[in-house]
Amino acid sequence: MNAQELIQKSALIEKVIKEQGLQEKAGPFMSDNAVIKTEELEKTLKGMQAENRGLKVGIIGRVKAGKSSLLNALIFEGVEVLPKAATPMTASLTVLKYAKTLSAQVEFYSPKDISELKNEHERYVREFNRIVEEEVKKQKEKQNWKNKTKELRSKALSMFSKDKSDKEAPKERVLSDEEILEKSRKIAKNTLNEDTKLVSSHDQYEKMKKSGLLNTEKLDPHIQANSLEELNQKLLQFVGANGKYMPYTKAVQISLNNPNLKDLEIIDTPGVNDPIASREERTKALLKECDVVFVISPSNQFLTDSGMDLFDRVSNKEGIQRVYFVASQADSAVCAPSEVQNSRHHLPTALENAQKILSSSFNATMSLLEKKYPHQQEIFESAIKNGIILTSGACFSMYNDFKNQASWESKKEEYYNAWRNLTNAYPDAFSSDDKSKESLLLLSNIDAIRGRLEEAAKEKEYIISQRLQKYLEAQANNLHNLITQLSQDLEKEKNRIKDADMGAITKQIEAYKKLSDEIEIGFRDAYEEFIFGFIKNIRDGLDETLTKAIQKASAGAQNEEEEEYYTERVKQGGTLGSFKRNFLWWADDDAGYDEVGRTRAVVKAGAVVDYLIEMHKICEKALNDSVGSFKIVFKKELYAKVFPVLRQIINDDDLIDEVAFKKSMHAVLDPIEFEEFDYTLPSEIGAKTGFLKGDEADQFIQSVEKHLRDFEAETENDVKEYCTDLRKELEKQDFASGVLSKLKTDMQNLKNQVQNKEQSIAQLDAQIKALKGIQ
Repeated sequence: MNAQELIQKSALIEKVIKEQGLQEKAGPFMSDNAVIKTEELEKTLKGMQAENRGLKVGIIGRVKAGKSSLLNALIFEGVEVLPKAATPMTASLTVLKYAKTLSAQVEFYSPKDISELKNEHERYVREFNRIVEEEVKKQKEKQNWKNKTKELRSKALSMFSKDKSDKEAPKERVLSDEEILEKSRKIAKNTLNEDTKLVSSHDQYEKMKKSGLLNTEKLDPHIQANSLEELNQKLLQFVGANGKYMPYTKAVQISLNNPNLKDLEIIDTPGVNDPIASREERTKALLKECDVVFVISPSNQFLTDSGMDLFDRVSNKEGIQRVYFVASQADSAVCAPSEVQNSRHHLPTALENAQKILSSSFNATMSLLEKKYPHQQEIFESAIKNGIILTSGACFSMYNDFKNQASWESKKEEYYNAWRNLTNAYPDAFSSDDKSKESLLLLSNIDAIRGRLEEAAKEKEYIISQRLQKYLEAQANNLHNLITQLSQDLEKEKNRIKDADMGAITKQIEAYKKLSDEIEIGFRDAYEEFIFGFIKNIRDGLDETLTKAIQKASAGAQNEEEEEYYTERVKQGGTLGSFKRNFLWWADDDAGYDEVGRTRAVVKAGAVVDYLIEMHKICEKALNDSVGSFKIVFKKELYAKVFPVLRQIINDDDLIDEVAFKKSMHAVLDPIEFEEFDYTLPSEIGAKTGFLKGDEADQFIQSVEKHLRDFEAETENDVKEYCTDLRKELEKQDFASGVLSKLKTDMQNLKNQVQNKEQSIAQLDAQIKALKGIQ
C-alpha cells in the first residue's frame, strides 16, 4: 500500500466511524495503537517524503533513566545544559538542531491551550462539587435507612427467637457531617481519576495559578547565550523544577554549532506516558517522525514493563526499525557489591560481567518476543545483533570536569557520590589522575553511542526510505486492526441483543427494583465480611514473608562478623617509661613500649551488603507482587463470594444476567490503583566493600543493626499502610450500591435495545457492513 492509498483508506475509515456514530467505541483503540487522523497522517507522510531532510533521532525512556546525562555527554561535551527532571511533570520535550549560532526557542502553551486547560479545570471543579453534593445526600440517607432496616430485622427475628431479649439492635456508628463530607470528597476524587486527561489538565492549571497567571503571548520565546553554561542557567527558568515559566513551557528547541548534529535532529522526549495530555500528543507526533530511536533504561532496572511498552510502540505501532538499546548509569552497575566482589575489585572485569548479564537477559527477552510476534522477526534479530550499549553520561561529565574535582563535594553531589563509590570499590583503577580519567572514559563508553549515530548518518538515505515503507506497513496494519476490533465488538453486542428475551429482561429489572434493598444489604454484608478475611490473609502472608527475609539477612550478616587477635604497641606509663622513650631510643626502638595482645571486630562488608540487597529485593517483590495480583485475585474471589448472594436473594437463575453482573463489578473495582514499593540502602552501608576492621567494622555493624531495626519497622508500617489504604479504597467504592446501580443501568440499556430489537440489530448490521466495506 503506497502513501496515497493509505491516506484514502484512513479518510474512508474516519468517514465511516463518524457517519455510524462509532467515535466513542473507536477512541480508546486509536489512542493506544497509534492510529491518527487523516489530516495528521498526510502531514506526517509529507514530512517523511521531504527532500534533503535530516535524520530524526528519538531519545525515549522513563523519567530518571539518565537521558539528560547522556545527551549532555553526547552533544554538550559533558556540560550540564539540559536540566534533570525530578518528576514527569517537570520533564521537558526538547529538540536539538544544528545551527551556526547558539540559541534556544521556547514553545509556550498558547492562550487557546491555557483557555482549554482553564475550561477543563472548571469542569473538574463542577463535577467534583456535584459528586460531593450527591454523595453527601446519599450517605446521610443510607445511614438513616440502614439503621432503621437493622432495627426492623432485629425485631422480626426476636419474635421467632426463643431468647426474648429486650436489648436494642446495635446501630452502626453514626458518621459526623465532617466525616461524611470527607468520605464524599474521596469518592469524588476517585471517580474523577478515571478521566486522566481531565485530572492532568486540572493539575497543570493549578500549577499555572500558583506561579501567577501570565499572558504567554507577551513572553519572549527566544533565548540567546554566549556559552553552554549561560544557556543552562537561562533554561532553568523554563524547564527547571522550580522555574518561573515551567508550567507554561510545552517544548524547547535548542540550536547549536555542533558537528555531531549536522544532518541530524535529536528529540528528547518526556515519554509517551506523559501526565500532561497536550505535551504527550506533541511527543507522539514527533515520535512518529523519528527514523532512529535510542531506548534508554537504567542498568539496575533494565527494560522493565514501561521500557518494553515504549519498544512495542516505536517498533510495532510506529514502524521504526532502527532501534538501539542503551543501559545507562553504568557506574551504579559496577558498584553493586556483588560485582565488586566477583571482579575482585578489577574495573574492566566488572564492566565486562555487567555487560554479559544485561546482554544475556536482553537476548532471552528478544528471542521470546520473536516467537510471540513472528511478523516482527527482523527487528528482534536486529536488536540482538546491535546488542546493548552500557554507558554512563555522568562519568563522561566527570571526565570533562576532572580539573574541578576538589569542588565536587560542595557543588556537585552526584559527581562526588559516584566518585567516592568508584574509588572505594576499584582503588587500582583510580590510583592516579591519568588512571582515573582513563577509567571514567571507559565507563562512559560515549564513543559507542557516537559510533551508532555516525553509522546511522552514513546510512541516512537507506534508513529514511526504509522508515517510510515500514511506517506505511505499520499504519496499514493499525487501521486493519481497528476495523477488526470494532467489527468484533459490534458482533458481540448484536448477538447479546439477539439472544436476549424481553420478558426475562423485564422480570430481571423488576426483580432488581423489588429486591434492591435486600440485594444491597446482602451485597454489603458479604462484601464487608470478604474484605476483612481478604486483607487479613494478605497481611498475614506479607508479615511472614518479610519477617523471614529480614531474619535471613540478619543471620547472614552476623555470620560475616569475626573477631581477630592482634598485638598493639603501647607506651609504658610513669616516669621510667618516659625516660626510656626520651633517652634510650637510640639503643632500642622499643624502649618505653610494651606489646599488648588485643582483639577487634572484622566484617566482610561486601557479603553483608549483598544480604541486605537480597532482603530489599525479597520484600519489594512480596509487596509489589501483592499489588500486582490484587485485582485478579480479588475479583475472582469476590465474585465467588458475592454472586451466590444474588442467586440466593432472587432465587431464580433466569432472572440473573451473569455477564451484566461481571461487567458491573469490574467497573466499580477497576479504578483502584497502588504505587510500587521501592527500598534503598543507606549510602554509609551500600558504599562499603572488602574487609573492615576495628572502629570502622564496629561502626559498620552498628549501622547495619540500626538499618535492620529501621527496615523492619518500615516494612511493618508499609504493610500496615498498604492494608489500611486497601481497606479504605475498597470501602469507599460503595460496592453494593455501585454494582447494583450499574447492573440496573446495563439491564435498562439492554431492554431499550431489545424493545427496538429489529431497529437495534439493523443499526448494528449497518455499522458492521459499513466496516466490512472498507476491507
